[in-house]
Amino acid sequence: METQKILTRISVVFLALGLAACASAGRSNDPIPLRGANLPTAAAQQATSNTPLGQAVLRAVNNRRSAVQLSTNATLQRAASVHAQDMALRNYRGHHSPEGLGPLDRVLAVDENFRGQVAENIWAGTELAGKSDDQMAAYILEGWNNSPRHRNTLESATYAQTGVGVARKGNVIYVVQLFSH
Repeated sequence: METQKILTRISVVFLALGLAACASAGRSNDPIPLRGANLPTAAAQQATSNTPLGQAVLRAVNNRRSAVQLSTNATLQRAASVHAQDMALRNYRGHHSPEGLGPLDRVLAVDENFRGQVAENIWAGTELAGKSDDQMAAYILEGWNNSPRHRNTLESATYAQTGVGVARKGNVIYVVQLFSH
């Protein structure tokens, strides 16, 4: 029982850190996109573009939205997957890599002709033992819904396309969801 309490506390700390790091891209104080930037090589080689948990997150988000259902966009999917993998490999959490690569930078590294506004939600936390992908997705969505900024991004009718990336390191899960119109 004591182990379960410790794991619960660790999960809450990771959730709080993940939520504190999340924000939508495109605000005036965000760094200028790094045109011509490349995705981190190791993360790009190891990223998995379509995972059962990522699919469960998309289903949970679409079930929650009153706006049009989000459809998967291959460019957003690839950029989200590589960022999730990069955070797992290099043990950081945030919208910008240690080199300053942000959400729009990653999207443009996948498709230099991409046009449009990009927003991003991230989550990092401890996997809940014995939970299904759908249960884990509900837990992740609950965290995002408890943050007004994340909830606004999830529910915004501005966005019709998405990509969900998931990576794991031990029992820590990294989830990145990119949004665009």
